[in-house]
Amino acid sequence: MIRSSYVIQWKSKVNGRAGRGTKEFDKEEAEQLARELNEEYPQIHHEPVIASDRSRTSEIDAEHHDEQEQEARQTAKRAAYALSE
Repeated sequence: MIRSSYVIQWKSKVNGRAGRGTKEFDKEEAEQLARELNEEYPQIHHEPVIASDRSRTSEIDAEHHDEQEQEARQTAKRAAYALSE
């Protein structure tokens, strides 16, 4: 069975800007990250969505997970900063 991968989609509650991350996670990881980002950045709504139908070239290695999560957090921080300007 092929498992779906998820990305984080976000939308500003302040000005309506929206975007979609590129880092792929499994469903549980994406849900957890979205919850954490919504708590840390309440002015932005984050939600996990199924990644596009393009085939995934490789699975996320466990050793790279923390790095990818950190990158997703940094992206959210940059978005929050941009919205505050």
